[in-house]
This record gives sequence, C-alpha cells and structure tokens, in this order.
Amino acid sequence: MRRGMALAVLIVLALGWFRMGEAARGTGFVVSPAFQEVRVPADKAEVPYALQITNRNAADQNFRLSVVDFGALDEEGGVAFLGTPSSELEHKYGLASWVRLEKDALFVPAGKSVKLDITIMNRASLAPGGHYGAVLATAVTDTGQAVENSVGVKQVVSSLVLAVKDGGADPKLKLVGQTSDAAFWHLPSRVEQRYQNLGNVHVAPRGVVAVQDPAGRVVARVAINEGSGAILPESFRRYKATLMPVAAAWMPGRYRIVSTYRYDGTDKTLVYTTMFWYVGAVVVWLVGLLALAAAGLLGWWLWRRRR
Repeated sequence: MRRGMALAVLIVLALGWFRMGEAARGTGFVVSPAFQEVRVPADKAEVPYALQITNRNAADQNFRLSVVDFGALDEEGGVAFLGTPSSELEHKYGLASWVRLEKDALFVPAGKSVKLDITIMNRASLAPGGHYGAVLATAVTDTGQAVENSVGVKQVVSSLVLAVKDGGADPKLKLVGQTSDAAFWHLPSRVEQRYQNLGNVHVAPRGVVAVQDPAGRVVARVAINEGSGAILPESFRRYKATLMPVAAAWMPGRYRIVSTYRYDGTDKTLVYTTMFWYVGAVVVWLVGLLALAAAGLLGWWLWRRRR
C-alpha cells in the first residue's frame, strides 16, 4: 500500500486511552508500554525513550519495525493509522518524520523480551504542540514475509507515541453537546457528552455531571471520563456515563443537568447546562390526588350539612 494512505483501523480502547498490542495472557506478542507520553523540551536536540517487545510463544520470532502517524478515526475513541508520510508537511500533527528507530528489525527469542531504543529528533520543523505516531512491530518469517494467523490477519503489535513539544502547546476544550434518556415520566439514567478539542495538543476532560431538582438539590451525579480517555487536536469525542442516584427526586417541575468540566492540567472549570421536565415521584401524585379527594368529600359534606 503506497505511503501516506490512511488505514482505517479501529483500535480497541482499554485503561481509558489507547491500549494496543496486548496479546492474550500466556501466548502471543506484547509491546510495552502500549502508549507513551513524551515531553519534548524546546532546547533539546533529541529526546530518547524505549519500549519492550515480549514474545510469549514457544518459538523464536523476527519482527519488522516501522513508524507511522495516527489520528482520530471516529468520535468513539478509535484511531486511524495514517501510513508513513512522504514529507514532514503531510500530516499536521504527525510524528513519524521525526522518529528514529535504533534498528528496523528485531529478533525476540521464545519467552523473552527485547528492548528497543527510540529517539525523537527535535528539528526546527517540529512545531510546538502535540504530535502523534505509532511504532509498529510486524511478525515476519526468516524470509521477511509477514506472519498471518489462522484467519489471514497479519500479526502486528503497536505502541502509540504522544509527544508534546514545549513552546506553544495550546489546549482548548469545549463541551458542544449533551443528551440523556430523560423523559417527562422518569429521570435520566444515562448521559452522553460530545467534546471538541480546539487546541493543538491532546486533552483529557475531567469533571462531574449533576442532575438538580427545581430547588437546586442534586439527585443524581457521575464523574466525567473516569477512564481518562483523551481527545486528539482538532477532533471530537463522545463520552457516555451512567448516572447514580444520590437523593430522592420527588418534586415535579423543571430539572437541570449541569456539567462542570475542565481538562487535565488546569483548575479552571466551565459549566454546561441542559433542562428537562419531570412529572415527579408517583407517591407525590397519589398524595395530591388523595388530598384533592379528601377536600372534595369535605366540601360535599359541608354543603350537605348546610342544606
């Protein structure tokens, strides 16, 4: 496949952010760390780091190594490998052009782990802000052919690199939409939020969603993004959460869903509010109806007595 072609590869997420290359326990190949956050000081020419590839199989294995850029695939947290760029300008937030691998091939004996040294080259062309790439290790045969599993899928492990160069990182997070399953006859049990990253570096939203009754009491709440999922620059991401009741919601009227949020690295919070109408607890209506019925009977009895 030619260089620069986008590979629409949906990656399964775990531990809140990108977790890739995790093999089943006991067999397969594992790359560690699955993702690496690297700070690039503006005054350093090179920034080294390392990763480790483990072969849990009973046979020795050769790997072919490469580096590609990645970006957001969808709003659910998936990523797309963008391929090897043909120039430094091809992918705005790419990193592959500035990554140097210690070697382009690696031999890992059965049951062993081998370390791979990696260097990010801080050339002047590396703009301040976030840059994102992935180190891929493809299992190959002695002749260099990619190893495929029983269903014909190439065996590749990968480690994502999230680099942030100092001197111009500009995080900007905005909550652009909030929906729930609230209805006139029941309170919301789930909330879904859509965030936009307007900056040039990845951000992880933090905060709390609270459901408030007409008197301002909190009746349900949930923490935002407990899995620490991040949003890449100039992209959107959706987060879903289950609300937990914290007080009885008996009062009928107009309720509010209030989200107080920020991103990692700042204490400044923003607030986003949506409204919905709730009929109130059934017991309130039963008591009300009984009170009306009692008042009616009392009025009828007084009217009959006067006659």
